[in-house]
Formats: sequence, structure tokens, C-alpha cells
Amino acid sequence: MKNGKKYMLFVVLLSIFLVTIYSAVEAAVTFGEINVSPPSPTAQSTITISISISGETPSQVKVIVEECNARTGICFSDVQNVSMSPINTGNYQTSVALRHAEATYINCTVIAKINDTWARSSTWKIVNLSENPNGNGNGKDNNGNGTPGFELVLVIITIGLSLMVIGRKRGK
Repeated sequence: MKNGKKYMLFVVLLSIFLVTIYSAVEAAVTFGEINVSPPSPTAQSTITISISISGETPSQVKVIVEECNARTGICFSDVQNVSMSPINTGNYQTSVALRHAEATYINCTVIAKINDTWARSSTWKIVNLSENPNGNGNGKDNNGNGTPGFELVLVIITIGLSLMVIGRKRGK
């Protein structure tokens, strides 16, 4: 039992040490807030993304832009990984052309390469896209009458089958 306690103490101390080292490496760079212009872009528009980075000067800075559709609950697989250019000391900027007419929001995060190690900003910037009359709706108009469709049929069938199963169990 003593060996088990020593082993557990060793694992805890090693974990604390590794977390401390990891925090020190991550602290070499500090990411500011990710700014997107215009603040409410449309699908398939071009946006400008900027960020301030303090601490060590990175050799590369990239922004990762993921376009998503809130109605379907999916994000498109062709995530953009775009290099950012320094505009002055500690500030980086780039333009990104959005690709999908069905996108309703975008996720952005920034990564910076410092000493051959990539550091990621701790937050994702989520930007809602404004409604575009020619996009955002998978080719469907957004002026539906609110009438439920196929989902209602499935719910009715499920309730009917449940009642039949319950009725058979009570009959026995």
C-alpha cells in the first residue's frame, strides 16, 4: 500500500510540474481580442480580421475561419487557414473571402508560431452573418408559413406505435 501512495504522490507532483511548464510556455505570447470588420458581414462577402499580439514576436500568424450553418447544425469542412500580415508592431491583419452562401455564422481563432511551436488563442470569435436575400437558406425562402412538415408525421407515427405497444402489454 505504501508503494501505491508514493506512486500516486509522484504522479500528482509530476502533473503539477508539467502544467506549470506548459503555462510558462504558453505565457510567451498574449493574444488580444479578435476583431472582424464589417461587424455583421453577409455570406460570401470579404471580411477583414485583425488582432494584437504581445510578448514574443511570432514568426508566423494565421487565422482559422470556419463557416457554419446554425439551421442545419453543421460547419463546412473546408476550413480556411489564412496567413496574417503585420500592419505595425504587434498588430496583424488579413482579408478572408467567405465561400458558402448557406453560412449563417463564422468561427475565428488565431494561431502564432513562436520558436517552431504553434500557440493558439484561447477564445474563438463567433460572428453572426446578416441575412442575405440570395443566400443563407439552402435555396429556400425564409418566408415559410410555420407549418410543421415531415417531423410532425414522424412524431404521430411514434406516438401511435408507443400506444400499440403499451396496449398489448396491458392486455396480457
